[in-house]
Amino acid sequence: MKAIFTSLLAITIAMAYAQEQNQSVSSKIRQATVFLEGAQVTRNATVNLRAGVTILTFKNLSPRILEQSIQAEASQGVKILSVAFNVDYLEKQQKPGRISNLEIEKKRLAILLRQELSQEEVYKEEEIILKTNKSIGGTSKGVEVEQLKIAMDYFRQRLLEIKSKLFEIDKNIRKINEDIAKIDSQLRELSSSKEEESGEIAVKVSSKADVQSNFSLKYLVKNAKWFPSYDIRAKNIESPVSITYKANVSQQSGEDWDNVELTISSANPLMAGEKPSLKTWVLGFNNGYSNSIRIRGIASVGVNSSSSYVQGRVISDEDGVGLPGVNVVVKGTTIGTVTDAGGNYHLSLPPEAFSLVVSFIGMKTEEIPINGRNAIDVHLSSDATQLTEIVVTGYGVSQKRELTGSISTVTNDDGFRTYTPRVPKTIAATTIVKQTNFEFTITEPFSIKSDGEVRATDMVEYGLDALYEYSCVPKIDLDAFLIAKVTGWDEYNFLAGEANLFFEGKFIGKSVLDTRNSSDTLRISLGRDSNVSVKREKLKNLSSRQLIGSSQKSSFTYQITVRNKKTQPVLILIEDQLPIPNTKDIDVDKIEDSNAEHNEETGLLKWKKVIQPGKTEAIKLQYTIRYPKSSNMILE
Repeated sequence: MKAIFTSLLAITIAMAYAQEQNQSVSSKIRQATVFLEGAQVTRNATVNLRAGVTILTFKNLSPRILEQSIQAEASQGVKILSVAFNVDYLEKQQKPGRISNLEIEKKRLAILLRQELSQEEVYKEEEIILKTNKSIGGTSKGVEVEQLKIAMDYFRQRLLEIKSKLFEIDKNIRKINEDIAKIDSQLRELSSSKEEESGEIAVKVSSKADVQSNFSLKYLVKNAKWFPSYDIRAKNIESPVSITYKANVSQQSGEDWDNVELTISSANPLMAGEKPSLKTWVLGFNNGYSNSIRIRGIASVGVNSSSSYVQGRVISDEDGVGLPGVNVVVKGTTIGTVTDAGGNYHLSLPPEAFSLVVSFIGMKTEEIPINGRNAIDVHLSSDATQLTEIVVTGYGVSQKRELTGSISTVTNDDGFRTYTPRVPKTIAATTIVKQTNFEFTITEPFSIKSDGEVRATDMVEYGLDALYEYSCVPKIDLDAFLIAKVTGWDEYNFLAGEANLFFEGKFIGKSVLDTRNSSDTLRISLGRDSNVSVKREKLKNLSSRQLIGSSQKSSFTYQITVRNKKTQPVLILIEDQLPIPNTKDIDVDKIEDSNAEHNEETGLLKWKKVIQPGKTEAIKLQYTIRYPKSSNMILE
């Protein structure tokens, strides 16, 4: 009898062990690593497990989890059997009544806006009809004074009424657009509570005994990003350069990050202060480049004509309202910005910037060619595919493993170096340099709502020794640009980004910290300095044109003067050029260049001068061009 009882007890225990138990788990986000595109989120939870097999369901997660990236870890004694991810379309976060009311009010205002626009169109059409149909009585007979008076009174009265109506409509349209913009701003503040699908991860585990286990979930989410920006300060030309490295972080993953340990990673899972530059000046017959310059009427040939900044507004195609929080990035770089509450943006451009990538959650991403423009407005339309791209999938047995692709370097820190700035003024982050990327870990807890709003944080401030040098190209621009030349910059892991410039305690504009085109010396343009004045004058008494047989000979003489109005000496690099002939029928003869450094292949001339306080330095450039008299040449 005892043996039978023992057997029954063993069978009962075995059946209980084999039966799967279900348990919902509440977890909290403890850490988030934000990449240039995407973010890895780490959740922690403590779970009391009974002996046997249990399916743990982690709910209220982001619906935008990349299921291939999920990693689950448990304390010793708990075996993970499988991990699966799905989107629960029934369990949605409740949309607060305030959001519903705001959306209803926005629709009402949109209807009013369409009505006002329709009325405006009708009145403008009537105005056009009145102005184009003023003939009275035809051409064969005159008009009696009384009839003319009545007609003119009618035209005058009706046009006044139309003008008054148009003025009133225009005022109403502006007011409605302002109200819609305010509602959009408020909706953005509340968007983290919007009704949307909820993600969940089911982890099947087994345990041989009752146990309390600590669980960790790691997964990659889309719709999170950061881009760098900088504050660059120079007290004077004898002090180190101070560079504040900033991260601009945003996310719309569907879950808020409250007081998390935030890590910024350079990995990627998925009229400014820049001086102009000279191109080679080729002189010849039927020169396409010269002809294009002639057609545009530009005297300064050989100039890189790309704009140094671009600005504009990003507008919704649906209602014509400016979109706040839109990402505007120079394609192929980390240089970017976001639109303000009215949808406006301003972005400094690096050399060879060809197009902008404009993106916003729920909108179609647009790539816009720059084409030398300073003003570009962008219209974005809704993208239904973005809103329905979540796929319900899962996978079976999962073991702890290295993530692949863009986040392959985040799991192993062995042998990596930690850098400390040489002249730290403020340190808000710990820097870890890895094999293929680097990370900044913010030392204080950080919160980022899932609303797409960009939140800027200072990560670290470096004080770097610099050699200051002025540079000017007076043929193109008479201003002198202050350049800080920093060596050893690659130790500090700078990425290309927009920079705010401060010199001698004043904000002097924006520039680009373009690390992509730098060698061992990083050149930081600190903008224009009016205390160093530059002139380039053509000396007419030493310039001439004369015929010699079948040729023409033109002589040119220029004087470049630089005056130092500062209280300390300045080092300045001055650039000019000589033309390069493309045929043996043209001869360029340099007569005087004031001991310039001359590159005969490009024609570039350089002078380096140290100018004492209050002093002026003069440079003389003189040359002749001989060419066939029958040719039509552009010589200046």
